[in-house]
Formats: sequence, structure tokens, C-alpha cells
Amino acid sequence: MTMFSACLVLALAASSCTAVPHFLDVPIDNVKKMVLEYDPVRRVHNLGHNERVKPVFPLESFAIRQFHDSIKKAEIAAAAGPIPDVAAKLGLTDLVDAVVAAGLKDTLDSAGPFTVFGPDNDAFANLPEWAKEMLKNVTILTDILTYHVLSGKVESKSLANELVVDTVEGKKLRINLYTVDGKQVATAQCAPIDLTRVDQAASNGVIHVLKDVMYPPPGNLVVLLSKIKVFSTLVEAAQVAGLVDTLAGPGPFTLFAPTNNAFAKLPPGTIEKLLANPTELAKILKYHVLSGTYCSAGLSSGNVETVEGQDVKITVSADGVVVNESKVIAADASVTNGVVHAIDTVLLPPGYVLS
Repeated sequence: MTMFSACLVLALAASSCTAVPHFLDVPIDNVKKMVLEYDPVRRVHNLGHNERVKPVFPLESFAIRQFHDSIKKAEIAAAAGPIPDVAAKLGLTDLVDAVVAAGLKDTLDSAGPFTVFGPDNDAFANLPEWAKEMLKNVTILTDILTYHVLSGKVESKSLANELVVDTVEGKKLRINLYTVDGKQVATAQCAPIDLTRVDQAASNGVIHVLKDVMYPPPGNLVVLLSKIKVFSTLVEAAQVAGLVDTLAGPGPFTLFAPTNNAFAKLPPGTIEKLLANPTELAKILKYHVLSGTYCSAGLSSGNVETVEGQDVKITVSADGVVVNESKVIAADASVTNGVVHAIDTVLLPPGYVLS
């Protein structure tokens, strides 16, 4: 047995070896110093004037510290109470009221664990009046609230760009991560996540605070467009161009969707000519599509390549978002395979001339 092993055995047996301070009792700065100055050849730490002390056993000590921190974290979460109590402490009073009204409090008080994306009070206050009226229906309210709940505990460190997770009702929810002007931005179904209030621990899960209320998507891009009359020309164009299957595919895609009024701004007869030329029409429509999910919160000024192969220029300002010369008039319609932003002008690839 080596001297080092013998010392370790004796130390554990509380014998004559000088006791090594427990890792948790050593100030972290001292621990860092000991770890950095550990001499693996002589199996000692060199502190100051070559003072020889017994090893702190860095690897084992880190495991102890991590385990200890996990215990403390669990104890703090248990003391915080279940999710509704934590939501109340966070000031999410409108969310708590909605949970009670929907009859979901007992569920969210149960063992779980759950992950809740909890809209703040401003998110509820900013809902349009028609939405507030609809949420008075308990069935609709329940469907909306359960869309904000996942089974299991998902901490922010597990969130990734284009991560798709299942809600407690089996619906899909998409997470996106961006860097905008040097700052990290995260969204859930394009609702901004308040990164200063993620990982709010509860005894039965965790809360991530949202700045908007999320709505379950109606389906894929094509399903959404087909349900809104102002996109009837776009839907017809996609059918003629043979792009319906692509736009209904897994994606994810970002579609800058021209409204009927946008198409009407084209020179007289242009729509008819394009509908008679599927190849040219497909080229133009692909210029409206980006690969990946670009929620408005994740957009920044610059050029982005379209699936057509050429770039669009995105300009973000206090006045809103402009794509080339087209203004985004409605943003963030989340779908199962991406997001749709409505625009007021048809985009034309660089150098393209309408005949």
C-alpha cells in the first residue's frame, strides 16, 4: 500500500493522520487554490512557501459538493410549495386565477412533476378582447392552460433551438433560441420567455415565466393559410406551383405570407400570368420561405437566405419589421411546422422582372 493510500485509510479511520477539512467547510477560493496548486507527482498541495498539506482529493470533493448542492436545491423547492403557490409568489396572479377557474389547481398541486410555462399578468392583460371573452368558456380556458404544461421537470438548461416537446395533452410545443444584438432570446411557440425568471422551483416541478399567452397551433402552414380568407390567392398559387406538400412537410419553415391585397398591388394581369407559369411562380413563392423558425422576437436586421437560394433583407426597428420593401403587418402565427408572418407586398427575387 502506498503512503498516499495509507494516509487516506487512516484519515477515514480518524487515526493519527492530520484531518483534511471537509470540502463543504473550505471557502471556495481556498478550494480553487488547492486544486490549482495540487502536485500529482508528490501527491501534496503546495500552498505559499512550499507548505505541505494533506490532499483535499479534488475529484471526490467536487462530487460531494455537487451532491450537497442538489440536496439544498431540493430542500428549497420543497419549501417553496407546489406550482400554484410558487406562481402566486412570482406575482402570476392572473394565471393562478385562471388555473382555479379551470379546475386545474388540484392537478397542479399534485405530485407531478410538471413544467409550466406561466404567462405573466401583462400577457393576460394584453390579450385581445375577443380572446378574453372566449377564455370565459371553461373548456377553452382549460385547453389553453394545459397547452402551457409539460409532464416532467424540464429546466432551462435542457431547452434547445427547434426543440419540440409534448404538452400534458400530447400537443406539440416548439422552443427556439436566438442571439439578437448579442443577447440571448428564447421563445415557446414564439411567446418570449423571461430569461430572468426561468427555473422557478416548486415542490412538484418548475415554472418558466412567459411574456405572452400561447395558443395551440391549428395545424401546419397550409392548414393555417387555408383557414384564413385573406390568404386565398397565396393558397391557390401554392397549389399551382406544386408547393403544398412541401409547405405541409416537417420543416420547420418561416413563411412571409403575402395577403390578397399584397397580390392585388402587382401590375394588372400579373397574377394570371404567374398562375399560367408554375415554374416562375414556384421561384417567387420559395423566395418567401426561410428554413427554420424565425419568431419576431428572434429577428434582427441583416440578410437571410431563403429556400429559393437568394437573400432577403430584414430590417428591424421601433416601427416594426420590414422584409426588403414589404412590411410585416401581423407576426407570429405559430404552426406545427414553423411560423407565419403576414406581409403587405409580394417579394420578388433580386433581378426578377415581371413580364
